[in-house]
Amino acid sequence: MASPPEARTSHDAESSSGEHCADENDRIDDGFEDIRQDEVLLALEQEYLALSSILPLHRAKALASSPDALCGSATNGGEAFRAGGGTDAMYGEMGFWAMASILRAVELHGGLPATPGDFVDLGSGSGLAVAAAGLLRPHAWARLRGVENSVPLHAASLGVAEAYAVRRPRPAAPELELEEGDAAQVSLEGATLVLAHCTAFSDALLHAIALQAAAMRPGAWVVTLTRPLPVAAASGWDSIEARRRTVSWGAATVFLHRRRLPDAGPPMCTRVAGCTAAEAAVDDGEPSYRSQVWFNCRSCGLIGSDGICAICASICHAKCEGLEFAAHSPFFCDCEGSRGSTSVCQCREQSCSS
Repeated sequence: MASPPEARTSHDAESSSGEHCADENDRIDDGFEDIRQDEVLLALEQEYLALSSILPLHRAKALASSPDALCGSATNGGEAFRAGGGTDAMYGEMGFWAMASILRAVELHGGLPATPGDFVDLGSGSGLAVAAAGLLRPHAWARLRGVENSVPLHAASLGVAEAYAVRRPRPAAPELELEEGDAAQVSLEGATLVLAHCTAFSDALLHAIALQAAAMRPGAWVVTLTRPLPVAAASGWDSIEARRRTVSWGAATVFLHRRRLPDAGPPMCTRVAGCTAAEAAVDDGEPSYRSQVWFNCRSCGLIGSDGICAICASICHAKCEGLEFAAHSPFFCDCEGSRGSTSVCQCREQSCSS
């Protein structure tokens, strides 16, 4: 049974009355306002700003949209589209505080694997996001890697890498490894956090990245902007968070995916998973609505405040058309038969009882 409108709502989705609903995801940078008062972070921001002065945002945008932007190794339309940059909106940057909030969120959700691994930025542009990761977590990475498909933008980013080598937090910290290449062909083995600003990435490129991410270790993270990792749960990833963060062009939804741990068991619809007697003890006898990432499915008529959890989206509804991210908010999965849905849930193998 779906939640009442006051308990569960969707972002950028209309209710049956045609009105937009309030949503946790409408609160930009929610829970991270305090980090802007941290004196250590404020000092690191000055280091970041010094690096950004070498390749300012306006110049990076111009280089990304230049006629000779696309490198010869490109093999897919989505990467070409992003690298060619038909408009200014095709190029944007994370910014220091967005990276700080992402890394803080990862810590709050269990952190990075204990053994340092690689930070990899797919579509690294100026290289500043890679630099920010190094400034913010100098002990966390074995390598700091960035891959950019725009020839002139990659060439200009090498100046940022050279400056970072002088300014890096500690002499033993890894230097920036910025390379020209195609994100679809990058090996992600050894990576513990992969960043992909995939606003203009094609479906083919996103699927290629998901395939490469299969080589990442349990507990590793993939962070995407504006679009989630496709069929994440079916590919061994858990959708942990989808929150709006301030970036260079405004606010963007940042998706946090964690590689499933070996003892986590098979993915199960959140209508069942964790449905203990305590969680189920509410007035109408249904489990309580828990805050989570969820989706609409137009093929199954699950729109507005009706939808499916991230697990059902990538397993039960993987072949549906019109599957769209709805929100990260209190939600009760409607997969299989609820409110007119014709879908059959494949992820509900046990019943919830008190």
